[in-house]
Amino acid sequence: MLALLDGHLKGDVRFKDSWKVAKDQLKADSFGKCAYCEAATSVVAHGDVEHFRPKSSYWWLAYCYDNYVFACQICNQVYKADRFPVHGAPMSHPPIPGGAAALTKDERRAIAARLAPDPLNDAEGHPRAEFLRAAAREKAGLVDPYLDDPEPLFKWVVDPIQRQVAIAARHPRRVASRRAFEAAESCLGLNRVELLRLRHVQYAYLETYRLVLDSGRLSGDLLRDVEARVRSMIAPEAEFSGMCRYFARDEWKLVL
Repeated sequence: MLALLDGHLKGDVRFKDSWKVAKDQLKADSFGKCAYCEAATSVVAHGDVEHFRPKSSYWWLAYCYDNYVFACQICNQVYKADRFPVHGAPMSHPPIPGGAAALTKDERRAIAARLAPDPLNDAEGHPRAEFLRAAAREKAGLVDPYLDDPEPLFKWVVDPIQRQVAIAARHPRRVASRRAFEAAESCLGLNRVELLRLRHVQYAYLETYRLVLDSGRLSGDLLRDVEARVRSMIAPEAEFSGMCRYFARDEWKLVL
């Protein structure tokens, strides 16, 4: 953090890719899925430690764990890159005293430590509560999948002819839902063709299980097995589980 602060004071911020040490934990938190598109990174592309708020604009968050997302390289590099639409007051770094460049190294280190939240000790870094308030005021178009529940903002639309499932705004007349969808589509490419088709593969399995359950012809172990399969598809670790939960719970009202 000291190197970031000194680079900022000199007008020459440079980054070291030390955030890679967080990759294994982020991957575990996301169950090996891209936190944006929910596809398994082993299927669509390798996973990256992605800066939710781009380090090019939010330099002081370059080494902030709260700003990291495990994302596939397609969502991250091909689509998102440095895109980050905001509709409120842009976040800025905590105040840096004037003349900070003339302070001692230890004094600058103390300032640098307060620029971003410390995931291990809130008292050592920028208070996380203040960081979250600033994030809320920013009204980011993109939804942070680690901090916010995206499911109330989105719905899923099936095209049975093309065998595709697209993401859409759940409430188009509500600003938050509309903005989240616009950002998801334009900044992350969440309606790219390969995702539309991959989702439909999962959807087709889920729909088959639903039709079997609706038939009322199963009982005993077979019924419990089908119900268990549906529960596994809507579990957090499953691929495209957000889409599956939407259909199972909201569209079909399945009781499992």
